[in-house]
Order: sequence, then C-alpha cells, then structure tokens
Amino acid sequence: MIKKSNLTKEIAKTLKIKRQITEKTTLDAIEEFDSIGRLTFIAFADKKFKKNITGDQLTECKTVKDLLNLLS
Repeated sequence: MIKKSNLTKEIAKTLKIKRQITEKTTLDAIEEFDSIGRLTFIAFADKKFKKNITGDQLTECKTVKDLLNLLS
C-alpha cells in the first residue's frame, strides 16, 4: 500500500500541479484539475490501481482526500 503522502505527490506529478497539495486541498483550488485533469486522473487510477472511476464519482469529490479515497 502506498502512503497517502506519496500518493498525493504522485497525483500532483500526474496532473502536473506546480504547487504542493495536501489531503485538505480543495479540487476547486487546483487549476490543473479541469476536464483534461479529470480524464488524466481517471486514466491514472485505471493504469496504476486498476480502478474504474466514473465522471459521476469525480463530481462528488471535493478535496484531494476524496480522490485518495477513490483509489483505496
């Protein structure tokens, strides 16, 4: 199991987020989490974790912690 702090860094790298994010960071505050960012996250979850995440599931997410929960 990957530590949440490492996973948060991996999400930031995947989405090319230039600033530090934490579990408490809201998704609205992440400029890179736009429609392309959402698709990138879905592909990341599928490739790395074999998780099939839907757009509806992402719409319910409000923070980085919510994204982490989708991956666990």
